[in-house]
Amino acid sequence: MNIRPIDVKILYPKSTEVSQIVFGEQQKENMLKHINAQKNQSKVDEDLKRVRGKDNVSEIRIPQKQERERQRAKKEKKPNKGLDIRV
Repeated sequence: MNIRPIDVKILYPKSTEVSQIVFGEQQKENMLKHINAQKNQSKVDEDLKRVRGKDNVSEIRIPQKQERERQRAKKEKKPNKGLDIRV
């Protein structure tokens, strides 16, 4: 099949249009990947800040837990002064 000059004149503009469309789609994909990567990185940064901020919290919770255990032990030691039911 021979290509005539008229066919080349028609094909050339179409090929540039197609290449521009393909390039535009590739750019969209690259932009979306970049945006998602930035969102993920910011989420990772926030999570790291939360974890680093919680280091001191564990030190605070241990004394609180010990205090609760002491209070429970005191409550268990106290005799019940309320009802005296004998059979």
